[in-house]
Order: sequence, then structure tokens, then C-alpha cells
Amino acid sequence: HPQLNTCLLLSLCNVTGLGEPRGLTLNPDLPAQTLSLAWQSDSTLFDLEIFHTEFMNVVLNVIQADPVTGLHSWTWHSPLPLECTSHSVRIRARNQQSVSQWSPLQTIPGWDIPEKSYMFPEDKMIPVGSNMTFCCIVNEKEDFKEIKYGRQEMKATRLSRRSYAITVTNQPASDNTGTNVICSSQKFQMLTGTVVFVGYPPGDEGLVCETRDLASAECSWKKGRDTHLRIKQSLTNYTLNGRDCLEANERKTWCSSKMWEENWTLEARNPLGTVQLTDSAQLTDRGIHLLAPVNVAAVKVEAWSATLQWSWSVAAYKKLEMVCQLRLFAHELSSTRNYDGPGLSSVVLEGLWPDVDYTVTLRCGSKHSFWKWGDESAPYRIHTKMDRPDALDVWMWMDSSNTGHVFWKPLSVRKSHGALNGYEVSQSSAEEDGRNTVSLPPGNFSYPILLNNSSDVTVAVAARNPAGLSQPSTVTTPAYRADSQLSVSELLGTNGSFVLSWEPNVSASSGYVVEWFPTGCTGLCPIDWKKLPESDRSFTVNSDSLVAGVRYTVSVYSLYTSAPTLLQRWQGYSQEMIPSQSVSELSLNQTGSDVLLSWKATEMKQQRGFIRGYTIYLASAAHLDLIANITDPAVQSYRVKGLTLSSYKFVVKAYTSAGEDAGATVAIKMEMDTDMLFVGILVPLGIMFCCIILFSIFFYKKREWVKKAFYPEIPGPKVSGDWSSPRGPLDVKPSPHSLVHIVKNPEWDFTKEGLFPVPEEEEESENDNMEVDTDSDEPALLRYYNQVVGDGSHSNQVSDSSASSTASMGSTQTEITYAGIQSPSSSQGAYSGGGYRPQMQSVTGPAEPQIEFEADFQDDGLNAGYKPQCSWQLDSPEAENFSGSLGSPTSVTSSQFLIPESSEEKPQPSNTWFHNFLSGKS
Repeated sequence: HPQLNTCLLLSLCNVTGLGEPRGLTLNPDLPAQTLSLAWQSDSTLFDLEIFHTEFMNVVLNVIQADPVTGLHSWTWHSPLPLECTSHSVRIRARNQQSVSQWSPLQTIPGWDIPEKSYMFPEDKMIPVGSNMTFCCIVNEKEDFKEIKYGRQEMKATRLSRRSYAITVTNQPASDNTGTNVICSSQKFQMLTGTVVFVGYPPGDEGLVCETRDLASAECSWKKGRDTHLRIKQSLTNYTLNGRDCLEANERKTWCSSKMWEENWTLEARNPLGTVQLTDSAQLTDRGIHLLAPVNVAAVKVEAWSATLQWSWSVAAYKKLEMVCQLRLFAHELSSTRNYDGPGLSSVVLEGLWPDVDYTVTLRCGSKHSFWKWGDESAPYRIHTKMDRPDALDVWMWMDSSNTGHVFWKPLSVRKSHGALNGYEVSQSSAEEDGRNTVSLPPGNFSYPILLNNSSDVTVAVAARNPAGLSQPSTVTTPAYRADSQLSVSELLGTNGSFVLSWEPNVSASSGYVVEWFPTGCTGLCPIDWKKLPESDRSFTVNSDSLVAGVRYTVSVYSLYTSAPTLLQRWQGYSQEMIPSQSVSELSLNQTGSDVLLSWKATEMKQQRGFIRGYTIYLASAAHLDLIANITDPAVQSYRVKGLTLSSYKFVVKAYTSAGEDAGATVAIKMEMDTDMLFVGILVPLGIMFCCIILFSIFFYKKREWVKKAFYPEIPGPKVSGDWSSPRGPLDVKPSPHSLVHIVKNPEWDFTKEGLFPVPEEEEESENDNMEVDTDSDEPALLRYYNQVVGDGSHSNQVSDSSASSTASMGSTQTEITYAGIQSPSSSQGAYSGGGYRPQMQSVTGPAEPQIEFEADFQDDGLNAGYKPQCSWQLDSPEAENFSGSLGSPTSVTSSQFLIPESSEEKPQPSNTWFHNFLSGKS
């Protein structure tokens, strides 16, 4: 807590000698937190010092001037409660040149004694926004901890060993129980505490005084803001012209006086302040606030009127000019009526409705110098008598060419004039005399009728209650009405209503009828209608009689003395909504890579709006991709083209102006089209077959060229000359790889055991003199000489050539001697079997070749004819290059001789189908 230092200077010079102030006394005022000082001195200027005694902290040091000599006094207002700690005061006189001695210290003790704990100030009331210092005194045995203002912890200042203080600035209004200030120690959470009440002074305003009986006065005012002071000693007290208003309090804001006084003063006081309110008025100028009428009663009640009487509790009202206000309440209806007159005590209520319960209240005021309405009477109940019902509102609705229904609207309470007990329906026509009358219970509001094609039918309907029948309401129907032949227009709703307009019709002498009902309804439809005068050309069907999402048929008829005539017809929705059901019968049909989607529109009840079109989506896992938007609602199919072989899911949604429906879904897995599969198979086959035919025709025409180019005939071995003639040369072209050495000596040299090689030089020399046709396809011819085999042919060692020659030539014994065969590699092998055998010699080195000749000359071997040499084997790797051609009938490198059995015979080629085809054979 900061120490407060105040400096106060009032100067007055005294040039006489100074003496010490005498008789200093202290007089504390604890509730007001003031300290009064008094002393004796001849001086007029003094120094004052005030201390907190225990720590001798200077609280105040001022110079005080007082022009009066002798007894002096001064009052100090302490910001700290004087109970918090002891205070000491001393004083001295001074002038401009010198000062006197200090007077002895005078002390007022505080409450900071060691025996008990205290909190100051106690239960203080202060205005909102004030600053206040609180102190806590703890005894010697407790250790101070903190001081809280409400729930806020404050910073404390130590005043003495046991006293601590806090200062709270700009305090807000406290609640009803005040604001708690708690001092706690280390041992106790709440050692001690106090309560401070922060509030406002009274704020009442608007004092007004009036008279109720032309003699006394009643004053009232408006309560001001809440003072936030709730304890008894802090409540606001009121006085009126110096008299206590015992009836006035925080809730009651009025005070009465037995006499009328032209001037009034109201004083409102609480511990924080006082407010005064005044009012003045003459009795004749202010007016009278009348009391409520009493003894209200109805003395005469009819169906349409009633007489009401009452009395007054004040006799002076009987001559007072007054105005009275009467308020009537019946069901949901209410009305206010004013009546005036001197001492008014009865009125006649007209324009009431039969069989209706009314509640009446009454209040009055002075007519001259009207001040305000008086008190209202207690409610009074009146029930009027019954009367005949009003005429019914009748209409006829045709559901076919010869049947229909007569409808009438139920009467309201105001129009029924009493509880209805039934209806009477009568039907008549020009062909029939009289009327056919039917009575119906009160719950019926329609009646079926039958029409004929010869004349109009007139139907009359009347309502009945205990008071009698209503006037009959008639409606006439034509013999036949083909309303469906009239074109129907589309009607759009506006804010949930239908706004209609039509061209005037000269025949509508009795006005027009607007009719509306749900389109497509069957049976007894909920028909509604409105009759209009002939001057009207437009009408609005309100939304309270329409249902959103329902299609209505609205028609306008002109009324005449005879049957009504249809002028115009619409169909529409008061408010369109999204369809409640998706399209029906959604299906698909695959045609190749295309898919045809088809569907049917939903029923009219589920459309809930005009279908404006359809949207088609391709559904994927996460979203819908728009494929098409069909804006023509008559189109109910769509073809999706160019789909690949996969699975697809399509969603079809119908939409109105309000949005799309939930959508219908259909899925398909694209498969190969069977027809296209057949086409894909048969077309290539047909193309291939045609190509084969064309190639066949081409090859047939070019068969000779094809045969020569791709399948030439293999010529058989031929022997030149006559083998039966004597020895002569046989020209055979030598093989390019082997040469035959011609032995000129016809005699057999038995010293040679087999074939022997011819030197390469000899081969070349002989070949130089011989022309070789390298371009010819014919195999090379070898040149042989015939040798007649003698008797030695039956020896054990005979060459295979002589055996072959013998078998080939028949009776002529010839012998072909192979002087030598030069081959890329030499082969060695053993041969077995009869017939021709190749003469092979073994090349093993310089030694002479050894060839064993089989001496097995059997008859079947000689006559077996030509035998292919296919049993020999190659021993050297180099011979593998000739293995594919040696021994072949067409090989020109063969070392075997292909000599037919007879020189006249030719080898027959293999008769394959391809060979026959190329050769043209069948």
C-alpha cells in the first residue's frame, strides 16, 4: 500500500515571538475515518506531522495556517481505517524566521493487539467506482499469507508487525450479498474477513399524481436503476410531502394521500444518496382515473344482439361525462366498441353472430380532460341464440358424361348459426315434374347424381339446424360436357400459389368459378373452388389450399342462368420438387459395341413436377460422368456407342426444375457379338478360300512353268550306245569330285587287288581335253569301256563291277574296271549282300589296299537287278559333307552307279497328289 502524503499550505506572517503549541488533543471518528486535532497557540502558522506509531512511518507532513489566535483546530480524513494501527501526532509553530519546539507526541491506539485477528472496515457501503483501503490484523501466533478481494488476490502492504493493508480502486457493483474480502494465514484459509456493499444511490423518476374518486390522490413513479443494495439498512426509503410511504418499496412504486394537493414532493433515500421528485396539477386539469365497473350482466340476449348493464362503486361517477370501451372476444375473433354518456351504465351490443360465445370486458374514462382509461372490469360471458344457416356454396363436378357429384363447402361457426343436424338435396329436370329430395347427415359434403342426354339437371342443397333450413343453393349441369376436348396449358406456380388471369366472357352474367383438384385422381376427388363476381378477371389460388409436388388441374367457368361453361384449363404444380421415384423398367440391349438404354417415365404422383428431361451418367467407383442430357421428356431411350469389352454401369435420372431424382442403375458386361464372331471367322476363311482358288487357277494355267521351276523330273540313268556290241567306249561325264581311270588293257590284272588312286596330275591332264557342260542340269557322264568277263568271273575274288555289268547287260558279258576313284576322303567298310558292290580300297598308308571280294555268286544276286549302294559308311569326318548327297538319285557327286535293270526302262517318279496336280493327271 503506497503511503499517502498530502501537503497543505496556508500562509499568514506573525512577527511576534514563537511559543510551543499547548494542550494538543486528538478526537477520532472511526466510522468516518477522520481525526480531529485541537490546540492552544498564539501563532497562526503550524507544522503538522502524523505517523504510524509502530514503524514511525510519516503519513502526513503539512503546514497549517489559521488566522485566528488562541484555540486552533484541524480535521484529517484518513484513507486507512484508524483501527488498522496506532497513529501519533505532533505540532509546532513557525513564522518566516524561526520555528518552535515540537509538541509532545499524542497517540491514538489501533486495534493491532496480539490477542485477536480483525478486518477493517466492516460492512461498508460505498458507491460504484470508489477506492477503498482494507486492512487485516493477525495475532502473534499466525503468519500472514494473503488478502483476496472477491476471487482476486491483492498485493498487501505491511503497516505494523500484525497489520497488513490493500487498496482497491474503481470498485464495480457488488452482487446481492455484497463482495467478500478474505484475509488468510499460512494455517487458516480464512482467518478473518469483511463484506463491502458497492452500489448506486436511488434513481427513481417520473412522479405523477392522480385522483380516483375526485377527493384523494394516488402518486406513482418509475423505478430507476438497480441500487445493488439488498440488506435491510441499505434499502431505499420513500417520503411524500414529508410523510413516510410505508407501502412503497423496491417493487411497489406508488404512494397515496387522503387529500388532493396541487404540489407533491417525493424523496427517495438510501445510504449512498438521496433523490427528490416533484409533480403539480389542478384536479380539473389532471382528470380522473376511474375505477372498474362492477356487477356487469346481460339483461337481454338475442341471436344478433344483446343488452349489457353494470354499476359504479363511486357515487360521484353517476354525473360524470365518461366514455366507455367494450371489447368482445369470440373464438379467434375480437372487436372493440366505444360508447359515451353521463354516468354511463348500460349499452346495446348489435351485430353479434347467432349461437356464439362472447367474452366481454369494459373500462371507462372521463370524457372531458381525458387522462387515461380506468381499470378494466372482470370478463363476462354472453351466448347468443341460434338462427337459420346461411346459404351453402355449391358446385358440381363431372367425372363422366352421365355421372357427377354435387359438392358444398361446410359452413363456419359464424355462418351455420347453430349446430347443423343435416342437409337436404333435391334434384329436378325439365322432363320431370317436382323434385326428388334426399336428407343427408351433417358429415356429408357431396352427393352423386345421374345425368340424362335430353335436358339439363338442376340440383338444390340446403343446410338445416334447430332454427330451420337455409336458403337453397342451386347448380345446373348441361346434358353433356366434353371438357377433355379443350386444350390444357402448362401452369407454373409462384411462391407456392397459382396466379390466374383470363379474357372476359360476355355470357358470364353471374360471375366466374375457379375450380382446382389433383390431376389424375379417381373416385371422390378433393375438389375446391371459388366463385367470383363478373367484374373479376384474375384470381390467386393461395398456397394454403395447395400441396407442393402435386399436379393440379385448374379450370375457369363462366356462370349464366343455365349451365356453367368452361373457358380455360391449366395443369401445373404450385411448387415443383425432385421426383420421389426413379425411372421404371430401365433396360439395355447390346448391339455390337453399342448399348441401347430404354426406360419408362415414373407415374404422375411420383413425378412431383414437370419432367424436363433425363440425364445419363456412366458410374465409376468415385463419381458419375455425364454422358448425355436429353431435354425432350418424350425421348425415353439413348444409344451409347463405341464401347470396348468391359463392364459398365449406367445411371439414368429424370429431372424437374427442382432437380434430379435418385437415379436408376443398370449394369452390363460387354461381350463379343455372336454374329460378328461368325463374320470374323467366315470372312477370313472366305478370303483365304478365294485366294486358294485364284492361286489354283493361276498355277493350273502355269503348271508347266511351275513344274519345271519347282518340281523338275529326275532323269533315270541311261547307257549310251549298244551294250550288245563289241567293246567300245561309253562316255560318262566324270563327277566333279571323282574321276574314273579308263583301263585300256582289257585283260584283268590279277595282281591288282582293287581300286587304286589316280594321280591328280593325270586327272587334270585328262580333264583338260574334255569339255564339261557346267550349265547343264544333267548329271555328269562317266566314260566306260566294256570288258568281256571270262571264266575267271567265277573265281573267289571277283569285282562288284563285273557282277553289276553282268546283271545289267544280260547275255553280254561286260566288265567295267575302275582304275581309281578320287574322293575328298577315303572310307572303309564291309559290305554284304548280293548284287552290285562298290569297289573300295582302304587307304591306310603306303601299303597296298586290301579289298576282300565275296565269292558268293548266287543266281538271285545276278538277277536282282540294280541295287542302290546305301550300306557303305564314312569313317572320316570329312565325309560328312557328302553324306547328304552321296547315294541320292539326283546327286552328281555319288560314287555309286545308278544303272537300271534294263536300258529301255525309265524310273517311275513318285505319284504324289501334288505331282499329279502339277502334271495335270487325274
